[in-house]
Amino acid sequence: MAVKRSTLVYTLVGVGLGVLLATSFQARLTVHPYVTWLAGFSVITWALYAWDKRVAELGKILRGWRVPEFTLNLMALLGGFLGAWIGRAMFEHKTNVREHPQILIVLITSTVLHTLLIVRLLWGPPLVLWPPEAWLSFFSSG
Repeated sequence: MAVKRSTLVYTLVGVGLGVLLATSFQARLTVHPYVTWLAGFSVITWALYAWDKRVAELGKILRGWRVPEFTLNLMALLGGFLGAWIGRAMFEHKTNVREHPQILIVLITSTVLHTLLIVRLLWGPPLVLWPPEAWLSFFSSG
């Protein structure tokens, strides 16, 4: 299965800009890196929703410049869920559940997963990434 060029380009640009923005936020702010990650990806995800809505409104003029749903879903999963929710509400874009059911599913899943991670970071024991056996104790109390 070949990946469409627009999917590859938008995904690389979206993820790259998300990382770049999160990194620049982290260099200027004294907050947890996860906060800047969520902020950076939310801003870029919101911008992708805005861009896609504008291109959709222009119709045939920029038909090949639409942001693929794969990219929007990936950006939400990577931490841009807040930007996706805001973008959907502000631009009334991708809100038809019958046409775009996977976007709503991904947004809900992403929101729940990131909320669990935020709760764990705030009130749980520190996350241990190595050794891999520690991954199974993610929800343990200590």
